[in-house]
Amino acid sequence: MALASIASAEVKLDDYFSIDGYATGAATVTEGTAANDKELVDTGRVYDSFLFALNGKYENFTARVSLLALDGTNNGLTQDAGLLDAYVTYKVGEIAITGGKYLGWLGYESFHSVNNAFISFSQATYASPYSTGAKVEYLGETFSTGISVRDSQISTAGGTFFEGDGEFSDDVGYEAYVLYTGIKGLTLFAGAGYEDVNGFEGVYTWDVWASYAFTDKLSVAAEVSTTEEVTQYSWLIQPSYAVSDKLSVAARLTGSDGDNAAGDVIGYGAASTYTLTKNFSVKGEITKTDATGGAPDVFSYAIQGILKF
Repeated sequence: MALASIASAEVKLDDYFSIDGYATGAATVTEGTAANDKELVDTGRVYDSFLFALNGKYENFTARVSLLALDGTNNGLTQDAGLLDAYVTYKVGEIAITGGKYLGWLGYESFHSVNNAFISFSQATYASPYSTGAKVEYLGETFSTGISVRDSQISTAGGTFFEGDGEFSDDVGYEAYVLYTGIKGLTLFAGAGYEDVNGFEGVYTWDVWASYAFTDKLSVAAEVSTTEEVTQYSWLIQPSYAVSDKLSVAARLTGSDGDNAAGDVIGYGAASTYTLTKNFSVKGEITKTDATGGAPDVFSYAIQGILKF
């Protein structure tokens, strides 16, 4: 989920600095599109990428700067590398105040696909990009909440590298969330975003998800979200099972009800992850997507190596 940090083996440099990150490489086969029908494809953020992050800590202050490298062309970007995180947090007691460039809260799935059970992303849609601003959070033991004000809440287009529009004059983005973990095994999340985008009266985003661990091995997550001008609603159901300490499997059923001229989409698939060492794992996936409104039906399967540090 977006609230989670990078799941990695952080390398401590000294009492004040540490580094973490990941590198991924994948081979995929996609059938159903003119460009990729039965061809081997190995580009895109969810397939091949490299992230390096430097973390700092001093008394009540923490900071993070991260860089991401990928294939810009296959991600609709004008750059192959750029800045992701660049923020400072001051925490006193259960209150945390953050300023800089950071990722929004919305979404069960993490922006970093290495933290997800699947290589690809589901059909659940929400606008919660990297952008620049400030946020205040209450981080209790079982209850957390926060509000964020940034230059953008809606993902920007035009090839920008995972960032907002850079201005605060008229279309500032707002985001808020609540998170509850007071019942053993249960996590409940509700979040909302708003931006007064030029040309629209305002774009609202809603995202609600829950996960429940029935046992130490079996858990199920469900999500419903909507973004105005994009979908009427979208959803995700995902059970996961830990076969052993090294092997886990997951299934996914997901869909979206397209807004305006966009068609409906439903997707289903299975994935598994095998952990060879603390730092290296292999993930596999098979996914089928059925669409209406003239969009192609797509079948894909992939294998990905993940190195974390």
